[in-house]
Amino acid sequence: MSSTTPDFKALARHDQIFLGAGLLAFIFTFIAFAHIDVGGLTSDTASAWHGVGSLAAILLLLAVAVGGAVVFAPDALSALPVPGRLVATGLSALALVLFVVRWLTLPHNILGSNFSYGLYWGGYVLLVLNIVTVVGGFLGMKANGVSLPGRGASGGSAAPSA
Repeated sequence: MSSTTPDFKALARHDQIFLGAGLLAFIFTFIAFAHIDVGGLTSDTASAWHGVGSLAAILLLLAVAVGGAVVFAPDALSALPVPGRLVATGLSALALVLFVVRWLTLPHNILGSNFSYGLYWGGYVLLVLNIVTVVGGFLGMKANGVSLPGRGASGGSAAPSA
């Protein structure tokens, strides 16, 4: 193996968590997110790629791409006005919010009790993996001294303005 080949095993644990869970979560966007049941006679599933879920899936992919760039090519993001880890974690958190919105806006019991549309096992796995991605991102931010905007590294409060 050449020295220029990225070594996933050599990464910090939080980076492994972020990238691994993020990639798995993106894969699960294509797996059954919601289950559709029509009067008990027929049923089907739908992926997360509908409505706001499409935007969430794209944001999740961008988060993983930025996270990968932070780890494997940190100079590529040096021109950003904010740390790359903050961008990656923020995109992942926004994707999580949009996936939850997608889940909460699934239609329930349309046309009486003959039609129902609920979260399926793939949706639960996707949400858990997305949560793990956000946690991995926050751990990476903490380990590398990146703070949230508006918060100093010391955690002190700003002096009131006149």
